[in-house]
Amino acid sequence: MRLRILPTGCVLLAGDLLAFLLFVYYGKLAHNLPVTFLGIGETLAPFLIGWIIAILVFRTYAERAYSSWGRQLLTMLFTWTLAAPIGLLIRSWWTGVPITLIFAGVTYFVTLAFLLGWRLPFALVHALWKRTRHQTVH
Repeated sequence: MRLRILPTGCVLLAGDLLAFLLFVYYGKLAHNLPVTFLGIGETLAPFLIGWIIAILVFRTYAERAYSSWGRQLLTMLFTWTLAAPIGLLIRSWWTGVPITLIFAGVTYFVTLAFLLGWRLPFALVHALWKRTRHQTVH
């Protein structure tokens, strides 16, 4: 399976990674935990592993996945819905701390809000850019 990511997909990937970093950063601050490079990495790693697995399943950064704003947001939703439980399970195994429903819910919905917080404007701008580019070609 060959995975080819175009520049738009790279922008999506960078934005998604930033959303994950911000979620972890603000989570550490909210829980009065030290914000260190290692601490952020330890918290982020399980969810990035889950994200990598899910993006391979849904081909989240392939051109077809962002061909329309609706497809882009739906693909991201499917990707996060698969990645979150994988990340939670890896985190629980790694730390030895059982998953609680409240932690799972907060993690899922707050990270989803971070992802949507940047993906919604991106999807709209990308749709407008495609429309104006298409109109200038014809």
